This record gives sequence, structure tokens and C-alpha cells, in this order.
Amino acid sequence: MCLYPRIIRNRKYTINDKNGGNVPECKDKRTLYVPIGCGNCMECRRQKAGAWKVRMMEDIRVNKNAMFITFTFSEHELQKIDKEIRKLKGYDRDNEITRIAVRRFTERWRKKYGRTIRHWLVTELGHKGTERIHLHGIVWTDEDIKEVRRVWKYGKVVKGDGKGKHYVNEESIGYIVKYISKVDKMHENYKSKIYASKGLGSEYLKRNNAKLNEYKEDGTDETYRTRRGWKLGLPIYYRNKLYSEEEREKLWIEKLDKQVRYVDGVEIDISKNEDEYWKKLDEVRKKNKRLGYEVDESWEKKKYENQRRNLKRWERIQKLYGKESGQIGRK
Repeated sequence: MCLYPRIIRNRKYTINDKNGGNVPECKDKRTLYVPIGCGNCMECRRQKAGAWKVRMMEDIRVNKNAMFITFTFSEHELQKIDKEIRKLKGYDRDNEITRIAVRRFTERWRKKYGRTIRHWLVTELGHKGTERIHLHGIVWTDEDIKEVRRVWKYGKVVKGDGKGKHYVNEESIGYIVKYISKVDKMHENYKSKIYASKGLGSEYLKRNNAKLNEYKEDGTDETYRTRRGWKLGLPIYYRNKLYSEEEREKLWIEKLDKQVRYVDGVEIDISKNEDEYWKKLDEVRKKNKRLGYEVDESWEKKKYENQRRNLKRWERIQKLYGKESGQIGRK
């Protein structure tokens, strides 16, 4: 779980465009708030990389025309796009260049072939000489590499990583998603951007394996099994497709009832007290900082503890009244 977790108000129980101002009744006040991650610590980045790895491994099971690729920029083309950008500076400017280039590349492909090119691309900064930005990733196409180069036009297009690896398999997917989770020691504050087609990996939802993930009260399997039998966390993309809003809410309540926390892959029982949890969290945060991952200096333990105390209070009320009288929504 995130090393700097926050608990925010559940949008389901606020006035918003989706409910048109008709806020539904809350049957368990613990669901008024939901946890979110910081997105930048080692745990969040590891989870994000793992989710994309799962989705792409699923996609290549069905779509066999995947090509492992690296897109680069010539200095001339880089400067042409750079001149169009206003206000943005530093790393944000680098990423804006890639956003413009990828959008125009996919538009040119759509204009020529009547459909966009399926893709998953992640940015990286160079570590020698000019340190120019480039992209690693996968494109799905039956056209050859020469055609991809012609449509890209911003610089060289290399099949694979430029060092001989070019087949798309679990290993090469692991190679490209590492740019999400790894720390760039030379550019510690740089955050890679991901550009991806919609629906990558969606075929998993049609497979029999997905049925193993169906909601079962107090027994839902929220893991994904690789071909080698390893268990990984089920990506949020699949969770949102497999489970209804009500089922996701129930899963959250079940997690609260279990009284466990996970830090750096270690399960910690907090049913008696949370001393071990806070000790482990502090230890892993130091590791997070030592490895160069982002530290959320604005995170406030006092505020987080107060939010969790509210959850505990509502948990006690639920046990006292909820199941018998249904009064939890009005307490």
C-alpha cells in the first residue's frame, strides 16, 4: 500500500454530475471515505508498473502483431516542436513535446490507415550527451518498421531496445514498465509520461480466468495469475470492470473488517494495536527516501490518524446497530 496514504470523501456521497444532485443513502458510514495513494512513492509506482505489465501481457495473448520499439527525436525536430510551447519549463516542457509528437503521429496513422495505431509508450530522458527525451514501448501493427519510421518522422525508430532485444514477451514488457517504477538517479525529479490506447488488455475480461475474480462475499479473489503461476494484484482497470460500485464498496468494508495492513509486501495485523504498522511504515519510508523515490513532505500523520479514528468509530456503530436496525446511515 501507499507509504503516504490519504483518506478522502467518497464522491458517490457528494453532489456531482453523475448523481444529478440526488446523493444516495449511505448504509455504512465507513464508505463515506475512501483511501487514495500519493502515486509517487515506491509502493505506488510499483503497483502502477505491475498493473500495466498485467494488461500488456494479456493483450499480447490475443494480439500477436505487437512490436517492441523505441522512438527518438532529432535535435532539429525537437526544436521545431519546442518553439510551439509556451510557459512550460524543465521536465514539463520535455513531456509536452512527447505529448504533441505522439498525438500527431497517431493522427497521421489514422489519416493514412483509417484507424489509429494501438500503442503503449513511456518516456525516458537520455543519460549521455544531449540527454534528449525519447520513448520506449509497444505498437501493434502489421506494417513493417520502415513504415512506422515514415509516419513517425521525428527521428530514428529502433526496433526493440537498441541492444538486440526486440521480441514482445513477458521479459520485454517488464523492461519497458520499469521506467514507471525505477528512479532516474540523473533526473531524480523527472516523472515519466505514459501514452496508451484505450482498452489494452480488455480481452482478459472474456477469459475463464476472470471468472475466478467474480465477487464472493468474504471470499473474493482479487489476484491475477501469470502463466508461470505467480500471483499479482488485480489492476484497478479490471476491478472497475469486474465489480459493480456496490461490490467495490463491500470489498472495501471487508478489508476494514480484516484489520490488516500491507507495507512493502508484508502483512501486518492491527487488530490489537498499530505500533508494528507505524514502525514498519517508518522503516520503509526511510528506504523509499534512500532509494531516491519522492517523499510527501505535506503528509500529516495527525490528520490521517483522525480520519482513521472516524472510520473506527463508525465501525463500532456498525457492529452495534447496522446489521440489526439499518440505522448506520443516520448515526
